[in-house]
Amino acid sequence: MKDPIQRRVPHDLTQVIINEHWQITYWTLTLQTTQERLTRAIREVGSNTELIRTWLRDHPPIITPKPMI
Repeated sequence: MKDPIQRRVPHDLTQVIINEHWQITYWTLTLQTTQERLTRAIREVGSNTELIRTWLRDHPPIITPKPMI
């Protein structure tokens, strides 16, 4: 019997390619980031996985405090 949940994995894990929705899902989960940050990292350093990991580590998300009411 086939497993009902089958996750796709890119063939080349050295390059972050996000042309399809499943690729976006895979990389955002794998790199523990958002689509916006992932897209920005690709724009700034290219699609090399290690360069993207480094960029994400060196550019942590900015957390803005919520206003107190």
